[in-house]
Amino acid sequence: MRKPRFGSVLLAVAIATAGVIPLFAAPAGAANTCNGVGVAGGEFPNTPGAQSQWKIDCTTSAGTKVDNIIVADAGNAYWHRGAARKVTVTPTASSVNISFAASAITAADLRRPISGGCISGGAFIKSIVSTTVATLSKANGATGCAAVSAPVEHTNSRVLSDASCTASPAGVITSASGIFVATDIGMSVSGGPFKTGSRISAVTATTATVRLAANAAPGNAACTAPDTLTIGAATYTPSTAATPSWNTDPMSVVLQNSTANGQAFSCSGSTLTQTAASVAAGQNFSAAYVKIKIIIIIGPVIIIVTVNAATATTLTLSAPCPAGITATAGTAAIGEPGANAPKAGNSFASLSAELNLNPALVATIDDCGLNAFEGFQVIGTWANPINATTTGTGYTTTAVLGAPVLVSTGQVLFPTAVVSFAAYMRPQRTGGLAGGLPAGSHFEFIFPSLPTTLAVCLTAGNPANATGLAFGLAPTVLTTAPSLPTGSGNPADPGIRSIGPQTGGTHGQYTLKNGAAVVVANSPLPTCTIPTNLAVPAFACGDG
Repeated sequence: MRKPRFGSVLLAVAIATAGVIPLFAAPAGAANTCNGVGVAGGEFPNTPGAQSQWKIDCTTSAGTKVDNIIVADAGNAYWHRGAARKVTVTPTASSVNISFAASAITAADLRRPISGGCISGGAFIKSIVSTTVATLSKANGATGCAAVSAPVEHTNSRVLSDASCTASPAGVITSASGIFVATDIGMSVSGGPFKTGSRISAVTATTATVRLAANAAPGNAACTAPDTLTIGAATYTPSTAATPSWNTDPMSVVLQNSTANGQAFSCSGSTLTQTAASVAAGQNFSAAYVKIKIIIIIGPVIIIVTVNAATATTLTLSAPCPAGITATAGTAAIGEPGANAPKAGNSFASLSAELNLNPALVATIDDCGLNAFEGFQVIGTWANPINATTTGTGYTTTAVLGAPVLVSTGQVLFPTAVVSFAAYMRPQRTGGLAGGLPAGSHFEFIFPSLPTTLAVCLTAGNPANATGLAFGLAPTVLTTAPSLPTGSGNPADPGIRSIGPQTGGTHGQYTLKNGAAVVVANSPLPTCTIPTNLAVPAFACGDG
């Protein structure tokens, strides 16, 4: 059979990828592994505080079926997960004032970032003047100040644009707009003379004492107002700790009840209650969830509600729950996307495969017995738990292989001409839920369902050759115009993926599964050490 031109191969494989097991190519007899022995995979930039791309390569040997891949990222990798709510506000031109419907913004929103329209980048809510007026930390622009649906981020992580500071022998920040409170203790401080790892240890209303990173001398001695500092990109608990704690700000998540994954929530009367399983998987409620939007779906029924009150495990809703939610049925999407959330459909992931494609599916491909590998690449797009129009979840589930997992903060959709397949970002606050994956808080990238035998050449029902994939996850995406001013949004919530302020940490671990059976479990990826405050570039973990 004559080999088609490479472009024709790519087209044929793209059409057939509904049945492809996307695994990185390896010679026959290759071990079942991710990131081969001695290879740390891609991590670039490899430095604390970096927006970093992550790349993972996996291989499976001939005769091995794999339909479920879980890769755990390092504990110092931060993924997009923050929740916001939209509030219609009218900024006053060249003023710090905004106006809104009565009680749409309250004292609970103090220190929360807000953005949109002519609101300046990095602004947060500084004071409540009345039930319809609030002031911001920065003046609005002089033009274009019409009413706007503005995301209010449910976090106190914020940017100070009027800071002065000393950092020798101890750090002290002074900011008239800071409105520091006790809950700021432990929040990280970055910018100016403060190296990655610095954090607040004491506060007054306008000042914050800073514990310097590793008690080391700063790069510079001071900053002069109006300097810009970021508060709370990470949080240390207690402030003397060397490693940041799991972020407890509200998450924009999908909670999914299903036969395959179990129960994430129950809903009765006007109360939504999270299960112990969803708590362990990273979901945690608090009073900060009040006023956040929730979309609940059961069959064809969709209701849109807001949170009136919250405890650690329950949310009191503004309307009754729909009937029919059970341990195996029902979806709850919580939290609108914030200002720096990826836009629906933004491309950020790539998935490349090499495999011996079966000519029974793609007639222009050469015979299986030639053991010739074909290759392709598809691009993955992001979906938020709630879509832009808030009429349903942002996830695509119709004709998609891979149903949402118990708790997820985003869907990664790989579309093809036949059927699309999906991966999910899964938070793991306590770790170890998937069996063999690491303890401690981290995020996981999971393909819950991959067809393994439709497109590859088979022998006795098993892949006849080694097969494999490489998938790369970018730290940022292209956003749709008009873009928000620099500094808008939640500084604790990266666009896609960032490296946190702590150093060290392993690159992660992985599990390869065939149905419920574990093919390879508790297999660590090679160590990828995050060095301390680099002065020169580091390529120790590859170029991403």
